[in-house]
Amino acid sequence: MLLLPLLAVMAAAMTLETRGQVPGLLNYQGRVLVSGDAFAGTGQFKFALVSADGAQTYWMNSAGRGGQPAASVAVAVSGGLFTVSLGDTNMAGMAVLPISVFTNPAAHLRIWFSDGTNGFQQLAPDQPLASTPYAMMAANVPDGTITAAKLAANTATTVTAALSAQVAGLTAQVAALANQLVTISNQFNSPVLSGLTAASTDPQDAALQGLGFQLITSIAAPGWVTSSAADAPTAAAGQAGVWTGQQLLVWGGSPGDGIESNSGAGYRPDLDVWQAIALTNAPAAREQHTAVWSGQEMIVWGGVAGGGYLNTGARYNPSNQVWTALSTNGAPAGRVGHVAVWGGSRMVVWGGRNSFGVLGDGASYNPAADQWTPLPTVNAPAPRFGATAVLAGSSIVVWGGQGQQGELNTGAQLVLNTRGTPASWLAMSSANAPLARSGHTAVWTGQTMLVWGGQGGGSFLADGGAFDPVSGAWTAINLNNGPAARSSHAAVWSGREMLIFGGEAYLGTLADGAAYDPAAATWRALSGTGSPQARSSATAAWSGTALLVFGGVAEGAPVLPLQSLNPQPTWYFYRKP
Repeated sequence: MLLLPLLAVMAAAMTLETRGQVPGLLNYQGRVLVSGDAFAGTGQFKFALVSADGAQTYWMNSAGRGGQPAASVAVAVSGGLFTVSLGDTNMAGMAVLPISVFTNPAAHLRIWFSDGTNGFQQLAPDQPLASTPYAMMAANVPDGTITAAKLAANTATTVTAALSAQVAGLTAQVAALANQLVTISNQFNSPVLSGLTAASTDPQDAALQGLGFQLITSIAAPGWVTSSAADAPTAAAGQAGVWTGQQLLVWGGSPGDGIESNSGAGYRPDLDVWQAIALTNAPAAREQHTAVWSGQEMIVWGGVAGGGYLNTGARYNPSNQVWTALSTNGAPAGRVGHVAVWGGSRMVVWGGRNSFGVLGDGASYNPAADQWTPLPTVNAPAPRFGATAVLAGSSIVVWGGQGQQGELNTGAQLVLNTRGTPASWLAMSSANAPLARSGHTAVWTGQTMLVWGGQGGGSFLADGGAFDPVSGAWTAINLNNGPAARSSHAAVWSGREMLIFGGEAYLGTLADGAAYDPAAATWRALSGTGSPQARSSATAAWSGTALLVFGGVAEGAPVLPLQSLNPQPTWYFYRKP
């Protein structure tokens, strides 16, 4: 029998109780599989509480040896399920669990398991502990120690932020557990133990109810949060922005009345702070330009100002707040409505329109050499503006947009060589492709390009498709429970879902959104609490934990506040009586 590295360990219940004051007992319930089958019998376990990165060990069930406890604890396992009280010294091999352990931040439970045949293996991943065990530390504060004089003036704000952080941590943990729920529920080969708790995004989960689980409570989805307005840039249409990995940089645009801006700012969501972008050597004011992030710099190019199309731009380094102008030698003609993508070593610009009409050319810009190189033209897509483009591994996929005769449902892949240099165009199949459109969005999931929404044939659209650049095949996106038709909306990839928000529809600007999970082929509505503002053509980014939306227009007027949303769904908790 082969003991596999175990990913199917579910922290179905974690609670901490006290007997007197110290030590504490951390009750843990999980599930263990061997070669894909639920283990039954007496298993040997070792336990440790470690830091989030695993570098520090806060506690072990016995003295350590070789990075893990020397002694193990025998625990009965039935149908793969086991329950253990960490810190219960009535169990052989179990050490005291002092509550002082929980003065350390972000403790994670690490487990080693042996079926008695294959030796000990470390289970993965380490399980994060929710706030329950840390609540015990409150018992260490003597009565009367905390007085009103010791509370800061902004205590409410601080407490709210702390609770929000705890909820975010809890929902992240629940999300990880929910990902394993379907697999685990299908693998039960013995009666489900009473007291087992499970989570679902379905308030009437038929699979859990079929196993005898009953709904006990729920945690509502987080709402939208409006950021600080202090030092925020002026509301402007036609801005461009990039996510640096730490902050959202937005620049340029038109605040109205035919005026263009050459200013901008960076927003740090972790600090809720805006900082103005330096104006020294900034490029000329403009709108409808593009911006890409190179990993070190925001590269701004193109756009329009005073009715003239620009073929100029500059690079902005936020670490030293320095602008560096781009060479115009060999640069493409000025334009708007073009696509711009960072290909790994170069910015690639293609398509768009200007006073000469719809364009079908482009160039790549190498910031290391400050040099432009024309793109290949053989098999290039038909000229267009308003297309979408994504970096899809070793190619850039361009699709859709407005051509000389109307909307298009065609495109091509710009293949990059091993140095990231554009090498050739590869035509895309139109078989099963979505209807022709512009004003749509496209995101890259790591495997497929997801296209959704837009306008075509005079109608707003509420459909889309998934394109696999390896097979060259299109697959329709499920429409069940999908959002209303719209165009010029925002879309980002969260790592699991395509999140869309806002846009224009028949009745005006929209303030709602939805999430699409391509693995499950399901839609769900995003939270509407927190008064999200209606907007279209907004700048949007995924921060790693939240959807950030800034700028855009509503009924023709620029929209100012940056708003963010943690897209976690409402969670429903079930328990087996």
